[in-house]
Amino acid sequence: MPRDVAAAVRESIEGTDATRLQNILMRMPDKVCAVGLSVLSVERRRALYPLIAAAKAARIEEEIRLETRRRTSALVKARIMRSFLSYFGRAARTPGTIWIRPKRRD
Repeated sequence: MPRDVAAAVRESIEGTDATRLQNILMRMPDKVCAVGLSVLSVERRRALYPLIAAAKAARIEEEIRLETRRRTSALVKARIMRSFLSYFGRAARTPGTIWIRPKRRD
């Protein structure tokens, strides 16, 4: 992960109050949460785990372990990271649209 993405994750987490952070992390899918939190040190991750349920924290740690063995492309990781940051309202805006208007067949 680029250094600026890790800094954006740290700023997002540190700049969010505990109650809102708990709500965001609990709503987030485990894989997205794992990819986002994987850029943090083990100590910082463990400091966040008391905010969320123990079962979710265990699933996140398992996803982080599994992610080290997966062959996830950099593009997919970047998209997941953008999804993580979007929960905090900090996702990078991409120009254009991803929706293509279908052609009408007469």
